Amino acid sequence: MIDPTRPNYPVPLAAGLTRLPVGGQVSCGFPSPAADHKQPELSLDELVGLGPRSSLFLLEAWGDSMRDHGIYNGDILIVDKAAEAKLGNIVVAIIDSEFLVKKIGKTADNRMALLSGNTDYKPIILEEDQAVDIWGVCTWNLHRHTS
Repeated sequence: MIDPTRPNYPVPLAAGLTRLPVGGQVSCGFPSPAADHKQPELSLDELVGLGPRSSLFLLEAWGDSMRDHGIYNGDILIVDKAAEAKLGNIVVAIIDSEFLVKKIGKTADNRMALLSGNTDYKPIILEEDQAVDIWGVCTWNLHRHTS
């Protein structure tokens, strides 16, 4: 969630271009003989599209409304304010001055909506008279596996 009371928050990302060696591929199923071939070095900045632009922001997700879309409490989202939001994108939207992370989609009756990734949360139907601002598009989700 974006906290407007925090000074200078959110802060645009700055690129550092650190290259790290990739140790190869790891199977999530059965072992593969192709996993032994050499991988090129990887820059996390290049991977997630960081660069000298002020449209990228890091935001911390909180809550459980997006869990079925792979976004969990405490995850770090990389959000691009300059990206064009499209159907199916995960976005940061502002509704009634509240910042929310949702998926742009359609309801069963074909109405545009902001959808949660948790059936405990109802879709937010996008009515013509409703003030909704798409603040940015989530391009990456960084999920920590240890505490």
